[in-house]
Amino acid sequence: MKTKNLTLLIILITSSMFGQKPKSTISIEDNNFNNYFKSSRNIPIVKGKVLNISEEDIDKAKISYSIVTPFEQRQIKKSCKLNPDGTFELELDYAFPFQQIWISAGRLFYAGIYANKDLFIELDAEKLISEKGVQYNGPGIKYLGTDGELNNYMNNHVLFKREKQLELSKAISLVKRDRKLDYDVFIAKYDSLYSILHELDNEFINQNPSDFSWLLINERQSDYYADLCVKHWGKNMSPELFEQVNAHKPYLNSNNGMGFYNYLFTYLSVNSRRRADKKLSEYKSYSQLGKSDIALLDSILQIEKKISDSLPFDTIKLRSLMIQANQILHDTLVIESTLQTISYLDSLFEPSKADLLKIKITSKDPNEQKVMTEAVLKTVKTDWCKAVIKKQYDDNVEKLAAINRALQDSKPLVSENQFGEPIAETPFGAKLYKLDNIKAETLLSNLKKSFENKALVIDFWATWCAPCIQEMPHSKKLHTEAKDLPVEFVYLCTSRNSSVEKWKTKIAEFELSGTHVFVAQEIEAELMKLFSVNGFPSYVLINTKGEYKPGAISRMSRLDNDKLAELIKK
Repeated sequence: MKTKNLTLLIILITSSMFGQKPKSTISIEDNNFNNYFKSSRNIPIVKGKVLNISEEDIDKAKISYSIVTPFEQRQIKKSCKLNPDGTFELELDYAFPFQQIWISAGRLFYAGIYANKDLFIELDAEKLISEKGVQYNGPGIKYLGTDGELNNYMNNHVLFKREKQLELSKAISLVKRDRKLDYDVFIAKYDSLYSILHELDNEFINQNPSDFSWLLINERQSDYYADLCVKHWGKNMSPELFEQVNAHKPYLNSNNGMGFYNYLFTYLSVNSRRRADKKLSEYKSYSQLGKSDIALLDSILQIEKKISDSLPFDTIKLRSLMIQANQILHDTLVIESTLQTISYLDSLFEPSKADLLKIKITSKDPNEQKVMTEAVLKTVKTDWCKAVIKKQYDDNVEKLAAINRALQDSKPLVSENQFGEPIAETPFGAKLYKLDNIKAETLLSNLKKSFENKALVIDFWATWCAPCIQEMPHSKKLHTEAKDLPVEFVYLCTSRNSSVEKWKTKIAEFELSGTHVFVAQEIEAELMKLFSVNGFPSYVLINTKGEYKPGAISRMSRLDNDKLAELIKK
């Protein structure tokens, strides 16, 4: 049965009715974006000032912000202090149009802002305090400069019938997660919910005429098609749908816009591997294999023959042989998979778009990353993409070197209180510290020095992070089961939008033993950047040999004692 894309029709109607995209507007997938990116004059400027704030509070205040990117690191986290006169300036590194930046000033101000040319944010501390904090727009907030009108418009849209928008977003999320839904039923429900969202958008646009209305439509399109890409992971899109998805072009470097590219790439990379799957036995001619390696592949081939002939075979033996074969052919398999993806992207898109998507070919394993990047760089024709991929690669190599330096550091501890100020030791075995001033590498070195001959499981979390809290019971269970293993559980909680009291309450709530450190957000961000992990929760494993194992732990709920025992010795 062919399902109509109701939302697509509404998008097309809306796009023709409201603000048109200016001819000079550029997307990062355009051929001519190369020159735009190279010019430092196109890097947006974001400044601001906090009014009616005491000198004492100026010294304490910090502006935290996360810049959305098309890179492996989807958001770059930064912070800045206020100048003595209350002014501040955000540091932006790249010339991307309509960059989305998530910015906060403690609990007083939070918003998603857009930087295209220049923006000045004026915050009135007295009004924000009287309002007990303001999100997006309202009393105490002024968006000024060339991008002022744009930010007023976009943030007012976020607040427009806010409860209804959140209700619809939740309903869409539930439909996406319902795996029991028949595909056509899913599409019907999905389109129906998005059509209501578009009705709300149109209502806002009618009430608030603006030259920026086309950006709202573009954002909604990116969100819509991104979710459809996720729905089709492991399932082919129809030619008609893929044509629509392929025709979509995000103009905002936002969570929605860059999320579209991320999810499209995942759909394509899975599809490319599925189209070109090879049996391990087909690698017998690989020149680097020795006689024993070829014999191993022959054994797999014999078992596969039994399977094809419906004869009995040893499942355990096959699994063991496959593990060995994957280890032998690891680099070859990584290169093969990478080349398959590259070839598929080049066959579908113009070089500018194919190269943009090649930025997504990454791995948390630094050795795999090296192999993949070398293969990718040979095919990239777009200068700005090549520069970004090379820089990401160099940064990852330096990060790994910094981690190894810290882990191998055998110097004496910086102080007796190597994790900061001791706060408490609980009856259930939790040792609590508060850390405000130390370098990330020094903290890592101190941790390893303090737990010599032990593996480290480092948990980056936040008191306000729901997924972090959901994982805590699993972490506690694993911690209890692993009491006889040479491993230390270290919980690093960010100070961002939290307090020591909230932190202590959460630890007591779960009766979670281990080493707990309440870390200044700048130090935590620096350490997370070192490990190339993003968001909360994130987990890092360092084995008993003092070696960092990238990507070893995705969630505590997916780890058991046996798996942990295996990981810490590898």
